[in-house]
Amino acid sequence: MEQILSYFIFDKIEIIGLSFFFLFFLLQIFYYVIYYRKPLIYARKQEEAKREGRLLENKPKVSVIIESENEAYRLEKSLPLILEQDYPDFEVIVVNNGSTDESYDLLQSLRLKYPNLYHTYVPNSSDRSFGRRKLALTLGIKAAKGDVLLFTEPYSQPVSDQWISLMVKDLKDDKEVALGYSYYRKSKSFFNRIARFDNHLFSMQYLSMAIRNKPFIGVYRNVAFRKSLFFDNKGFASFLGLESGEVVFLNQILTRENTVVVVSQDSFIETNMDNSSLWKQIKKSYSLAKPHFKGKAVKIFALEYFSRYVFYLALVGLIAYSAVFQKWVLLGIVLFIFLLRLILQLVVLNKSASYFCSGKFHFSLLVADVFQPIYNLKYRSRQRRFKR
Repeated sequence: MEQILSYFIFDKIEIIGLSFFFLFFLLQIFYYVIYYRKPLIYARKQEEAKREGRLLENKPKVSVIIESENEAYRLEKSLPLILEQDYPDFEVIVVNNGSTDESYDLLQSLRLKYPNLYHTYVPNSSDRSFGRRKLALTLGIKAAKGDVLLFTEPYSQPVSDQWISLMVKDLKDDKEVALGYSYYRKSKSFFNRIARFDNHLFSMQYLSMAIRNKPFIGVYRNVAFRKSLFFDNKGFASFLGLESGEVVFLNQILTRENTVVVVSQDSFIETNMDNSSLWKQIKKSYSLAKPHFKGKAVKIFALEYFSRYVFYLALVGLIAYSAVFQKWVLLGIVLFIFLLRLILQLVVLNKSASYFCSGKFHFSLLVADVFQPIYNLKYRSRQRRFKR
């Protein structure tokens, strides 16, 4: 008996190492329970409220705005799904941002079938360094006749004809911004799996913060706000010198009082993530914008990434130590804690990923979990060098 108990006696270094490991385990559990699980719980409550008929309908005139550059192939697929929405009063404005492909001819052709489709353009000679996307969005907004502006991208498409209705139904009284959700279409490539995992975690972050009345960002693939909010804040004027200033603008207009979250599955936008360059473009835009965000959300989730790094480093260190010094009980405790976290991840992530159409993560979970923060850190380093 005494010999068995002796295996459970740890020296000071082992106690410190195990305590350190357990602390970051608890921190990881906190994020999964408090943040990454919350959007699914909220979505289920919304679905229940919808079935019970408690959600009121609100149908203001809506202007769907799409900025597009050389995306004729994707517009040909996405525009009909948008133009055939089941909504009484809306228009679609495509801003042709200096395209040199067949975009103009496509838009002219679609205009014959869909009279609520309008298009304008940013000349190809305009400044291409910082202001083109902001200029394109501003032109679309100024041309809009709707009271509500609903944004998406040419490489994205709604999954149902109720998209517009669901995105604007709660924009009443003092509610001025609706944060929607966009998932990446599944493919077999490795980068697609990492991108889907990354997008899912990021989406759970911004949605959970908004649900907790601390909104900090959304995505232009699926977001709506009142046109008056744009002009009351002087548009992008304060961010003309910032690349991705339109993302910073979105951060600045969000408040706990004016923001609603829309996570009904029929409101989802599917994004065709068929090449890594598009993902890098999306990551770059957010990376450049977030140093200018108000609030503490960026730091809150930076702590999650940091705790994940430390957790894995401590895991490897304790396994190596246990193997070298034959501390099998210590090794068993460490592996038990690791498996406990892994099981929680599998349950929480796969339940939410199933509802939010991000695909399932089983054997690939560990790879994605380790690789995703490493990639983000590497990308942030590249952006710092770029800015210098």
